[in-house]
Amino acid sequence: MAALPGTAAARDSSGTAYPLILDVDLTPNPSCSRTVHARVQVYHPAGARAGAEVEWRVRTGGGDRLAGGTVVMARSVAVAEFSIPAEEVPSDAALTVDARVLRTAAGGAPGDFGKPWRDRIGRGCDPVRVASVGDSVVWGQGLDHDQKFPYLTGELLGRETGRGHQHVDYAISGAVLDAPDLPPGNEDAACLERTEKQDPDGDGEMEFGEITQQMPDVFCQLERAGAQARSGGYGLDLVILNGCINDMDPFFGIGAGVTPGSESVPRAVRRECEGVGAAPENPAKDVPYFSGAKVGYGGRGIRAAIEKAHSLPGHPKVIVADFYYALSRKSSPLPATWCAAPGLRGAQRATCRGALGNAEERYEQFTQLAGEAYRAAAEAANRASPDGPYAVAADGLFTLDSAFHAPQSTVWGNPLTDAQYSLRKFACPELSKTPVQCLSASVGHPDVRGARQYADSFLLNPRVRDWFGLPSHGHRVSFTVTGDAQPVGSVVRFAVDRPEGEAGTGHRYDWYFGDGTHLRTDKPTTTHVYDRQGPYLPRLVVTDSGGQRTLAEAPSPVSVTG
Repeated sequence: MAALPGTAAARDSSGTAYPLILDVDLTPNPSCSRTVHARVQVYHPAGARAGAEVEWRVRTGGGDRLAGGTVVMARSVAVAEFSIPAEEVPSDAALTVDARVLRTAAGGAPGDFGKPWRDRIGRGCDPVRVASVGDSVVWGQGLDHDQKFPYLTGELLGRETGRGHQHVDYAISGAVLDAPDLPPGNEDAACLERTEKQDPDGDGEMEFGEITQQMPDVFCQLERAGAQARSGGYGLDLVILNGCINDMDPFFGIGAGVTPGSESVPRAVRRECEGVGAAPENPAKDVPYFSGAKVGYGGRGIRAAIEKAHSLPGHPKVIVADFYYALSRKSSPLPATWCAAPGLRGAQRATCRGALGNAEERYEQFTQLAGEAYRAAAEAANRASPDGPYAVAADGLFTLDSAFHAPQSTVWGNPLTDAQYSLRKFACPELSKTPVQCLSASVGHPDVRGARQYADSFLLNPRVRDWFGLPSHGHRVSFTVTGDAQPVGSVVRFAVDRPEGEAGTGHRYDWYFGDGTHLRTDKPTTTHVYDRQGPYLPRLVVTDSGGQRTLAEAPSPVSVTG
């Protein structure tokens, strides 16, 4: 996703008075027996104008200083390098990196240290290496890097395997799945010749991924991930990816159906997520407002991205992250300012306003259909694989109540309150063509709780646990669905298939029916009535009397006809 239009520019934040740590690279981390070579990027445009000298420091969670120094802000971004000898690398320690203005050309006392960058450093010879590619959902809009769900997923895997983890992030807010003409001829290798202003050090990771831009698309991100892995001589264990929402235009396409090609959500999902059914010419290429559909119309679908991800060094496993419910029928009504974006002409604004009443329904439909497209693509890739299943469409177990301005929302509702607002306030006017939209971009994206829910749910997935040799939590669980392939309004029955000797005493059953609804029971059977056409993929989480949770999915989607 990209940003929410029509939100007023936010007031000043005290966080913008301080230098920001934009990125910290530690190589290798964890370290087996080698010196760790590190690079700190400091971002402070005001300091560049003032000729500031900035002091930076690296400390462990216990307050021990590992490194530090000063840089002169000749430009908005300054880079400092340092090393940690192998014998000084802690076995496992929290790490904080922060910076302050030491002096300026005008003089004055040193300032206070600003917002810290948090990470971990430790020893290890075989970390779980995770790469993330995709749009603002995978990027983790509004979150500090150690709060993003790909990082948290790697952290959980590293902890449970005892290997530690390393996370590299190539995602960027606003990215499309595939821009067929960028680069020309869809030649992914040509992406390596491009320079992106959101990647100031040119390593392929988008340090300014918070700043909305359609490119590099997911395929270019994968190309860069492969190049960096080959250059570093390592293989990846896991790729977490998503894509196709920006190709459809998440606001005036999915939400309102104004963007040409988005009138029918099912057809648009088939075209953009599955890569089937594009017209010879992009009907949205000349829309006068900000839209990923200008470059993302048509092109390759998510299966091609899954297969490209698996072809990277190490032949990593692939998690395709299902979308959450950004909007749902449980959300508060959308304001008319949704349709006030610059470039939206009179007739288009009128159409947009007339469609606002259906925006929640269209978003629910998109979330459901995109999840099914992801599931089918992952299974098709697995069937075609000569080395066994390697991909899964994993769900964050979000419900309609989790959506924007819903009762139990797990997404940002205010762009002033997220962790990255101070960065956007600096960088959006400098780097974005749509600064107001850029400033408000966190709205509707998973917050700290939502990101943790994604990661925790991924670690419940039986296939992920098998890949990494993790023990199952309690008994394996499966369930049976009866009453499938019935019209809307019919009763569908669900029943847990009990393992022999397992009575299920004291168990709790959380049923996720695939349509955004959830039911918690103490019985292993239940029923559900779907009020719209499917398909839907039900999931079940069983919690035993000891608190251990086990996830099961229906063997196939439930078909509900009109």
